[in-house]
Amino acid sequence: MEAKGNAVDSVPIYIRVQKDLLKLIQDGAVERGGRFPSERELSVRFGASRMTMRKAVDHLVEAGVLERRGTSGTYVPDRLFDRPLSDHVFYSLSEVVEKAGHTPGSKLLFFERKEADEFIASKLGLSPGDPVISIERLRTVDGVPVCLELSHFPALLVPGLSASDVIENKSLYKLFRDNYQLELHNDVRVISIHYATKGEAEHLDLRPGSPVLHFEGLSLTGDGQPFEHLRSLNHPDRVSLTINPPTKKQDARQSNPVGWILHD
Repeated sequence: MEAKGNAVDSVPIYIRVQKDLLKLIQDGAVERGGRFPSERELSVRFGASRMTMRKAVDHLVEAGVLERRGTSGTYVPDRLFDRPLSDHVFYSLSEVVEKAGHTPGSKLLFFERKEADEFIASKLGLSPGDPVISIERLRTVDGVPVCLELSHFPALLVPGLSASDVIENKSLYKLFRDNYQLELHNDVRVISIHYATKGEAEHLDLRPGSPVLHFEGLSLTGDGQPFEHLRSLNHPDRVSLTINPPTKKQDARQSNPVGWILHD
């Protein structure tokens, strides 16, 4: 009995406190997306010093169990929506968010007409120097940043497209359907881990170097012409990705499975 007591005493206090904090979350005492009690409140509740509570909370933040949101406090992360990926159905992010009962939002960071470099040309089946439109947007759910997206389109397929079109239309893909009669489907998708740069982290409310879900996709028009090359950085605590299998009618040999790449 004495040996067991000594073993317990050898465990740092903040580790024992961490277990108590985890139990608060697991028992639902603090809801997903809810504000976590302050260090002062926790100190009174568990009878430990504020320094100990701070260390325990810091470790849970580093582990992704909790997240700090600037000066507003510490919160239990809540994945705001599930993002479906499929090679047989094209999903509009805005429509997915609305169907989940949330409000989609988008902030245009830049809109540029330019000549395709070798990389973009190779992705879109173009020649270097062909005109393309590049758009970067910060996507939000209920006003909370969830992903940073950079898209490239062949300019000839969307004549007249302007920055105001992107700003005024909640769903860019609905605009493509209605104004350009473009029915799209996915062809290539790759998921990997990316470490956010300082600028990317600022947009997503993360620390520089934080891991994010990196999604790269290529969509095609109905006649098989490459239309959009998309690079999407998704907040790891606010977005989940679900891969939907092919329909029964679809031949598995025609399916283009999602690829996973893990980078060091």
